[in-house]
Parts: sequence; C-alpha cells; structure tokens
Amino acid sequence: MPLVVYDPTDELLPMTIFAPLTTPKAQHMVTDQHTFGAGVKATAALIPAGWSQAWILSGGLGINEGFQAWGDRVLALSGKRRADPYRDATHATIGYWTDNGGYYHYSTGNGSRPAANGSMVYARSYEEVLPEVKASHDAAGVPFGHWQFDSWFYPKDGSVTGGGGGGGVTNWTADPAIFPSGMAAINKALGGMPMVMHNRQWSPISDYVRHLNFTWWAGPQWAVPTDPTAFFRYFFTQQQGWGLTMYEQDWMCTEYDGVGALQTNLSLADEWLAGMAAGAAAANLSVQYCMPYAHDILSGAAHAAVTNARATDDYVEEGQWAIGGTALFYWALGILPFKDGFYSSTLPQLGGQTVGPERNPDREALMATLSAAMVAPMDGLGLLNASRVMTSCRSDGVVLKPDVPLTTSDWCWSRADPTCLIYHTYSDVRGLGRAYYLYSDAYLAYNASLLPRGALVHVWHDWYSGRIGTFSTLASEAPSVGYEGHMYVVATPMLRGGWALLGEVGKYVPLSSKRFRSVSFAEIDAKIDGEISEITEEIVELDFEIAQGGATIGDGPRVEVVGVAGEAIEVCAAYGAEGAVLTKVCLKASFTAAATTQTLAFSRPSARGA
Repeated sequence: MPLVVYDPTDELLPMTIFAPLTTPKAQHMVTDQHTFGAGVKATAALIPAGWSQAWILSGGLGINEGFQAWGDRVLALSGKRRADPYRDATHATIGYWTDNGGYYHYSTGNGSRPAANGSMVYARSYEEVLPEVKASHDAAGVPFGHWQFDSWFYPKDGSVTGGGGGGGVTNWTADPAIFPSGMAAINKALGGMPMVMHNRQWSPISDYVRHLNFTWWAGPQWAVPTDPTAFFRYFFTQQQGWGLTMYEQDWMCTEYDGVGALQTNLSLADEWLAGMAAGAAAANLSVQYCMPYAHDILSGAAHAAVTNARATDDYVEEGQWAIGGTALFYWALGILPFKDGFYSSTLPQLGGQTVGPERNPDREALMATLSAAMVAPMDGLGLLNASRVMTSCRSDGVVLKPDVPLTTSDWCWSRADPTCLIYHTYSDVRGLGRAYYLYSDAYLAYNASLLPRGALVHVWHDWYSGRIGTFSTLASEAPSVGYEGHMYVVATPMLRGGWALLGEVGKYVPLSSKRFRSVSFAEIDAKIDGEISEITEEIVELDFEIAQGGATIGDGPRVEVVGVAGEAIEVCAAYGAEGAVLTKVCLKASFTAAATTQTLAFSRPSARGA
C-alpha cells in the first residue's frame, strides 16, 4: 500500500507518497506513528541472484494534485495511459448487471431457493427470464449497451454462500443447469450484447488443471498456472460467440491468500497479473479487478488492459457508495473506480436475491455516473426506474461522464477527517473553462473554499432545487440539502457580460464534454478570426472583468452541442447584470440523422421580452 504523509495544518497541504514502483506484489511495508519501513515480503522463500525492486518517492502540494503527480510519474515509467472512460461500449454505456446485491444474482425471481446440497433450484430458468428482462428494458426505452453475468453462470467445485463466496471454478463456461443451450445462444437471445463476465479463483480440480497441458501451483482450495502468460493467451481464445468484452477477475485477495506459491515465489504474483493482462490484450479484452489488494492496483498500473477496478464493497454493504478516497488512489494509476451495481428504484425487489428496498437510489446513480466508470442498475423485471437511469446518459445510452472520476476534496484532507464525504470532479469545455461538480453527504454548506485552488469566479447551480447564485452571495442564499439528504451543486465559470452556462440541467453531469463542444461569443469570434479554441481560462476571466467594468456587452454565448438523431434536449444558462439577481434562460435543441450538432445562441432576457 502506498504510504502517504502530509501536513493538514499547512493550507498548501504539502505531501509525499512512498510506494513500490516495480514488482509491487513482492513488497512489504510497515508503519507506526514514528517510523516506516519497506522491503521484500517476509514470506518469500528465495531471492534470485540479480533480482531488484524499484521504489518511488513523490512529493506535491495538495492531496489531489499530489496523487495525480505521483500517478503521472508512475505511468510515465510504466508506459501506460490512463483508461479511456469511452474505450468501448462496455465502458461508455449504461449496463445491466447481475452482481451480488442484484435481483438476478443466484435468483431468477419468485421460487428460487437453495437445495439441500447447497446448489440453487430455480422456478424458471435464466434462459427464459433474461430475454424477458431485456425486452422490458427495450419497452421502457432504456438502451442498455452492455450486460454483466456474475458467478452464477459457470460450474464450481462447491456450494456458494449468500454473498457469492465458496467453490472454485471448474470450467469457465455455461453451467448446463443455467444455460443449457450454451453461452453463444444466450448472447444471441440478448441481441449480441457486449458482455462483462465474472470469474473467481481456480479450483485445483478444474478441467484446466486435469485435462490441459499446463502446470499449476495448487493450494488446498485454489490454484494458479505456473506460466500465467501462456495459460491466459490460450484461455481467452475459448469464448467465441459470447460477446465477451470485459473480463472481471474477482476474489483476488482470496486467490492470493489461498495459494502459497503466490506468497513464497517472489515473482509469481506479479506474473499472474501480467499474464492475465497480456492474454486479455491479445484478445482485445479489458480487465476489471475485484476484491483487490492495494498491491494488485499498483501492479495494474503497468497493464493497459486493466481499465477499472471495484472501488467499493459489494452493493449489499453499508456505505459502499462512498468511493472518493479509493477513486483518488485508483485514478492516479490510470484505473477507473467502479462503484458496483445498484437498485435504481425504491420499490421492494420481491423475489430477487436482494429484496431491498434501496432508500437512496439517486445517490447510487449519481455516484456511479460521477465515477466515470460503468453505470450498472440491477433491478428486477418491471422494477427499473427508467427516468433515473436515463438521467445519467444520452438517449442512446452513452453515459454523460465528467472528465475524471470524483475524488475526496482537499477540504476534507485538511481536516484529517475520514468521515468527511465532500467529493468533486469536473468537465472542461472549450471556451467555457472548467465546470466543477460538488457533492456533500454531510452537514456542510457549500462555499468557495471547496473549489480547487486557482478556480475562477463561479456561479453555483443547486441540482435538486434548481436555484442559482454566486459564491459571493452564499451566506444569504446557499444550496440546500436535496432529495435524499445530500447536496449536489454544479459550479460553472462566470463568462463575459454576466453569463454562466448551466448546461443540460436534467442530467447528473450537465456540462459533459461528450455533450458540449464549445462556447463562444460573437464579438470574440470576430476579433480572433474564429479561433475561439485559443482562448484560455485566464482570458475568459479578464474578459468578464472588462465587461463588468462597463465595456460593450453583446448577445449571450453561442453553445455548440452534440446529440443523437431523434433526441431533444434543453440547455440552460444564467444571466445577471452586475449586482442583479441571476435569471435562468433555457433553449431547446432537436437532432436529426443529418444534423447531430447544433449551435444555440443565447440572448439577454430583456432582449427576449422577459
């Protein structure tokens, strides 16, 4: 685990991170109040001649900036780029998941029950039920772009506990009792959907151990191949027709703890993850880590195929939504923090494995969207809240994400308070600058100090109430606690002439760079020959100051928006002359196949007869 040392009494938050740079699963660290130490793990039986390990000591100012600087240095040395939140349909679109805590996790609805031998007896088969679930999504107008199958779909060597724990995988393919027609057939029945598929620890009596020409290190319950690269390059050729796009490796801590060779062999644990990533990359698959140790994440910083990792406990656990601290660690190393699936409605999910109800579905959906990873509802047939799910995305299911995952604010770190749940992230739009998304699950009222250092003059938009204001007037008119007892505020830059772009206010991320291409003003366009892309945030701030000082103010901003054929959206801005109350101005845009971009021209309310 990286060691982070910082001074919360200094407002600049000077900090340093000390962490392994190579072979992170071979390291061991120890700390107390006065000292820290690092070296080779004590369980290693042999250190080969010539073996070495590199460490990194990275400093910075501010916890968020310091983590990012550390991650930049690590990735520069590993050669990995940060994961693309829109890499493919699996990453880019809303998805339907069947993970632990979901309706269809070891359940097909009313009548599913465990048998005496620990297996499951289903009143209806998954082959019958899942196509009906997809048809219900289509009828509700919710265009899921991928699905996930959890550990219920493949055979194991023992019974499974309520949380999905238990036996090791014996053959990673369809359990005949679950999908008697096979994996390709169910994927076809679901319309050829891109798939995320779960795997767990390998059984020492699996078909891969007993019948193939690979050797294995085996523990009492689990096993790993002695040549992970050769095994995974073979393994990932075996899923033709499944629609597989992302491989989810779960129970990573259990696998590591249960196979002695992963602890005594100095290089095997890192080779296990490297081989998995190489095999996935050769098959054009991405990898999700689940239940990882911190050194698994550090190892993943070297592998481009590792795009995301579970940043929370299972959905059924209390507080599993609070991902800001974990996201800070993951994203520094280029890995998207996945929040896990969730129920999108407050309805009791009767008949499913997890009945619920979910009491804070808006927080669940919001956190998933702001994570910049996958948005993954898990409701049962007819129980999905379609409008809430669609608040996260465009009409084609592409999630409107922030530019980076949300992380815990430096305001919390300066108070050294682990219970502080103030999060932020942002979107950058050309000509607009940086718009921030600020979340609080605590008593705290928003103020300008929550904005990162160097932020410009901002207008705040209370997402739940719709109220708007400036941070300078916050004392008399502040954002309020919203629908589920939390606050969510969008802070958008004040532009020239008293304008601020609020964006598509009905979406969780109203100013996503996937929706907004640019913001400009007619006079500026003329002066710089249309090169609006060269205007920096500093020039925008200066122009605002000039306008407020009495310079000629023309019409409002021109906003270039991107849509999907058949989609209709509403885009809002705020206007207020110096000292005046801000007024919301909204325009509508409709898109056709021939015109998926539009430029909306805002005018001052007085010019519109308001």
